[in-house]
Order: sequence, then C-alpha cells, then structure tokens
Amino acid sequence: MSDTNGMQQVKPLSTEEQSGKTSHRDTVAVDTEIDLLVRKTRMPRELVAKLYTSTRAKLERTARIKTYVHVLIHRQVKEMLREQQRA
Repeated sequence: MSDTNGMQQVKPLSTEEQSGKTSHRDTVAVDTEIDLLVRKTRMPRELVAKLYTSTRAKLERTARIKTYVHVLIHRQVKEMLREQQRA
C-alpha cells in the first residue's frame, strides 16, 4: 500500500515489536521499504540495506516517540543516498 507520494505505508510497531521482538510482518515491511528505496535511488541493494539497518537501529534506540520511526528512517536513508549520488 502506498500513499500519494509513492512512499510505502507501514503500520506502526506494536508494543511487542517495540520491545525488540520482530515479526514476519515487520521483516516483510523492512524488505519492501528497502526495495522501494533501491528503485527510487537506483543504488545497490546492499548499500541501501546497510544504511537502512544502521539508521533504523539508531532511531529505534533514540526516538522517544516510536509511531513514525519508519517515516524518519525512509527520509534519512533517502537523503544519505542522494548525497552519495552527488559525490
């Protein structure tokens, strides 16, 4: 499911998922988000996955409000990939 900007909509994490337990749904959502970023930026999947994983880990540790972490991850990774394309 995508919003009007073509960004993948991801359901907010449940309490169980926020505690560090990942579900199959969460894994699929992450893979879908990574694939979307690969298509949008035309960057290698390995690079996108590495940036996504590290950004997600950082934000999940530091974010006080977890509801929109997936949106922040998408924006930050997309910006990092754009910067790499310019370099």
